[in-house]
Formats: sequence, C-alpha cells, structure tokens
Amino acid sequence: MVAKKFLTTFRKYQEDFYQSDINMLSNITSSQHLSMNPLVESFRASEFVVSVSAESYSLLRHFLQEKEMPVIQSILKEQLSLEIVNGPPRSKLQIDCRRGALFGEARFDANKEPVLYGLLRDPSLDLSVEMDADLGVSDVEPNNTENVEDNGDQNVVKKKKRRDGMVSGSGHSGRPISTDLNKSDSNSPALDRIPLPKLRESYIESKQALSREISTLLRNYQQRNPQKSSMGTSTVLYTICNAQAGESTLAIRRGGVTCCSFSDDSSQLAAGFGSGRIRVWSLGPESLRRMLPASELSLLDKDDSRVKTNMLYDENDETHLTRDLLGHLGSVFSVSFSPDRQLIASASSDGTVRLWSTLIWGGALTAWRDHLLPVWCVTWAPTYGHYIATGGADRSAHLYATDHAPDALRVFVGHKGDVTSVCIHPNVNYLATGSADRAVRLFDVRSGKLTRIYTGHKGSVQSLAFSPCGRYLASGGWCGTTCLWDLGSGQQVGQLGGYSASRTSVNQSNGDLDSQEANSDSSQWLTGPVVSLAFCPGNSGRLATGGLEGALRIWNTVNGWSTAVTNSATGNTDSKSKTNLVALHRLTKQQFVRQNGKNSKSGGVGSHNILGYYSPAIGPDVSDACASEVFYTRRTSLLGLHYVHPYLLLAAGPYNQT
Repeated sequence: MVAKKFLTTFRKYQEDFYQSDINMLSNITSSQHLSMNPLVESFRASEFVVSVSAESYSLLRHFLQEKEMPVIQSILKEQLSLEIVNGPPRSKLQIDCRRGALFGEARFDANKEPVLYGLLRDPSLDLSVEMDADLGVSDVEPNNTENVEDNGDQNVVKKKKRRDGMVSGSGHSGRPISTDLNKSDSNSPALDRIPLPKLRESYIESKQALSREISTLLRNYQQRNPQKSSMGTSTVLYTICNAQAGESTLAIRRGGVTCCSFSDDSSQLAAGFGSGRIRVWSLGPESLRRMLPASELSLLDKDDSRVKTNMLYDENDETHLTRDLLGHLGSVFSVSFSPDRQLIASASSDGTVRLWSTLIWGGALTAWRDHLLPVWCVTWAPTYGHYIATGGADRSAHLYATDHAPDALRVFVGHKGDVTSVCIHPNVNYLATGSADRAVRLFDVRSGKLTRIYTGHKGSVQSLAFSPCGRYLASGGWCGTTCLWDLGSGQQVGQLGGYSASRTSVNQSNGDLDSQEANSDSSQWLTGPVVSLAFCPGNSGRLATGGLEGALRIWNTVNGWSTAVTNSATGNTDSKSKTNLVALHRLTKQQFVRQNGKNSKSGGVGSHNILGYYSPAIGPDVSDACASEVFYTRRTSLLGLHYVHPYLLLAAGPYNQT
C-alpha cells in the first residue's frame, strides 16, 4: 500500500515519455513479479546514469544533509550512477537533449573512440561528368565569417567556415566516394579494411547515366531560371489502398501494410503485409519478368548481345506489373532491395530473415534463423550490397553475407531493449542500431566494438540514415524527434521536432504554462512518430522525414543557408531567411565559449567534450529555422522514402482507414 501511494502521489511529476515505464512498474504487486518484469531486469543489468554539474551536486548534497534525508542519499549512492561534470549547470533544454534512455543518458566521455567516417576511394566509382562549377554548389551560400567548428580528429579550433563534408564527400549522384580520388583522407578507411565485392558494370553504368541526367537537369533549370540559386523538391506519393483487406487486424487500420521500400534505381516498390506476404510493384511500364527454366537457358546463344534480355520472359505473354513472394509464417516487418535490385531481404515475426530473387520470383533462396524472437528490421550495405544487417526482439543485431549462409558473421549486443532499426555506413565499415531502449549505437563491423552511444530520444528509435558524406547520422523516434549526430566528434548536433521542440516544454520551464501563447503553440512541433528518413544525395544537406501522422517534412541539416518554406497545402511561400542545424550548433558553441570561457577550459576534461555537452541545437526556434518544406497527405502513413535525385523524392505508405 505504501508503494502504491508513493506511485500515485509522484507519477504526475514525471514527464510524459516516462509514463509507459511507470505503467510497467505499477503492475508489480509481489516479489515474484520482480523477476518477470523486463524493465526491472534492465535496471538490474545496467546502471542508470545521471550527469550533473559539480556545482549542482554540491548544492544537492548540502540540501539532503541539511534536511536529514539519509534514504535519498542512499538511493543516490547505491542505485544511481552520478556523473559529476566540471562545468556550469545545464538548462532544461540542454538536459532534455541527452536524457530519456532506459539507462538514463550516455556518459560524458563515452564517445572518445576515433571513427573512420570518411568515404571509400574506389576508382571504379568515379562517376564524375563534365558540368559547370556552379552546379556543384547551387544550394550552398558561401560564408567566410570566423566560427567554431569540429574536425574529424575531434579537436575544436577557430578557423574560417568552409563548405561542410556534404560538398567534398559526394557529388550529385550521391556516390559514396571522395570527389578527389588522389587526395588522402585520414578519416577514410582502407578499401581492403573489410572484404568487399567487385561492382558490376551494369551498376556503374546506371550510376553514370543518373549523374549525366542530373547534370543536364540542373543546367536546363539554371538556363530557364537564372535568378534562382536552387531548385525546390518535387514529391511523388504512392498510397497503397485496399490491399488484401480483411486478412489481418492491420488491414482495418493500415491496409495490412507494415513496411515499404524502394529499389535503388527507383523502378520497383516492395511492401510487407501482416499476413506474411510480400508484394512488389513495377513503378514504370516494364514488366517484372521471370528467368527462363534451366532447360531453355541452355539453348540461348551466349554470344548474342541481347542474351541477358532473352533470359527473361513473361508467363502466358502477359505483362506482370506486380509479383507476390510467399513463405513467411508471420507478419513481415521490414523489406529491403539490394543495390543492384536483383535480391530482396525480408524480416518477419516468425524469427527468420529470408532472401528472395527478383529474377526467379519463386520461393526464398535462403532463410537465416539466428534470431530467437521476431525480427524487426533489415537493410543492405549501400552501393556494394553483399552484407545484410538485421535487428530483432532478442536485443541483438546480426550481420550476414550473401555467400555465408546460414551463419551470421557478427552478432552485436549491448542494447537494453529490442533493436528496432539498423543502417550500414556508406563505407560499409560501421553499423548503426536504434533500439526500444531509446538509444543509438554505432559498432565497428570489423572488430565488433562499440564506438558510439547516443541518447536523447524519448521513445524507441524507429529509423536511421547516414548523410552522403558519411560524417552525420540521423535518427527518427517514436517520440516524433529527429536527432542529428556527428560521428567525427561524437557529439549531438541537435534535434528537430518532437518533445523538446514543443512550445509546452519550453514554457513549462519558464513557469508560463497558463499563458495564451503557450496554449496556442503547444502542439506546433509535437510531430507524430518518425518511421522513415532519407538524406538528399549530393551537397544540399536536406533531410526528409516521414511519419505515421502523414506529413513529409524536409529539413536543412548541413547546408541550405537561405531557402524558403513552402506549404503544399496552401501553396504559400515564406521568404524569411532560413539556416541549417549544423550552423546553429556552431553558433551555440560560440555563445557558450563567450559566456563560459573559463569553464570550458577547466581541468579534467577536454574542451571539445565540454562544448559538445552544452551546445546541441534544440528548441522550437531551431525547428522553425531549419524547416524547409512540408507536404501533407490525407491519411497516408509514410513508411518508405527514397530520393531519385536531389530534386525528386518518392514516398510510400498505406491509407489509414481510421
């Protein structure tokens, strides 16, 4: 009864994102329940970290001693892991940007391990084409003011602001290589650090064709619009309606669709269903043809220039714009195309990961059964393919190779909850994982070592995406927040949308909750769960986010100094000046250095750690300044996003009937 009274009295003082945890604890009514509760198990297996400044800790300890509260002192000493930071006290927003994980927050000095975030210098991927010099930086406005900036070597220096890694790290084709193959980069791993397959000629030719197409598109646009420095984003939305209605409970709410994915060449769309079915659509006039039987393949002329085309056929001479893949015994939670579009990987609640061929269109080629519980997510290594990463309810992420079935090459552990999202770095040397423990982790594929841990989400991490330059990692959460992380410095750049950007959370800290302004703006940035992310290829630095609320938002994260916000619902354009998240992050560092110059250089910690600890860009004003474009749907949950090129974005999802 005492515990129940304590819970009833104090739970109202906890934030909304902790209420689900409190509900789980409220179900404990006997000592036997302690061993069966997964949340209690997580608390026992790991320490709960709370960072506090030395000044605040001194005041707290003095207060507890003065008020004679030995029980609270015992809890702080035995049940919590207090990390004393030699710096000034944090504001409420600064605390919000780091807390929320199941284990508290990441330690102050957790991300010291160097990360080779640079891109591979593969000569076979030199897709450069002749184009005007201005085409490469059309979305970037030069700025030569002095600023504070993080380098890849994690040192903070004062220097002139340069165009960020988005420019030097990728071209308009979004290729994962440096534009200067002969220039050495200390942040790039060796090409042979991990085994990689040789790229197919057909894949390289398709990328070269796309690069030429984008170059022509930009040149024609600038000739027709010489006064405009950048082009807006066009969006094509595919809504899946009446798909297998009635075959599952998901069919009532979301048309039975649980996941969507586009092929790398944007020619096909795959969707997974609650029934275990996978359906693939052709997004163009091309038929999804099947390979001839082995007996007929032997009759083909191998010297014929069209032998690859002749190997495929349509049954009954009918055009097949859709194909179904059957084999899973439970809901399909994730599907992903290989970069060359010839294979599809799928993850299901039946605990298996299956590999399918888009040439045979038959049963699964193989099935991995290493996961003990449902598998939530699956993804391919970009560009090279070959490697497949998965995450499941057994709190682990697995790495497979298509030539090493049925065993996993690596098993990555450490999360305190289900692994709900995975993403492989553009250089294929690192694997990012997001979890229901509300944390993001980065593992070294070669050694299996944990190199980064990030906290700040208030709900499970549903989606991950690396920037084309490889330096930044974006994560979207069930809480509606999109976070941007710097792999080089190990710091959080900032947050967009979600709880910390709501007007309510800001006004609560100022004691102004009852004001009319707070009531009118309280839900401005309380966005719905972010379940899909896509970085724009090239140097624009735009990040697209899609969620269950049916809104597609595009943010300026790395570049984009002066853009306009376009509302597709009204057609109105706001011409006020905009900035980007990285620029605001640097500005916050400058302000901290000016206000707390002595504290930032105090002993015991490096100055770059202090700056990263206090300088994430966060709050409603940050989201306002970085918002670029927004597109609203009626009732379509955006489960899949894909950039065809820097100015055309594809989105897909089911129609919500309720």
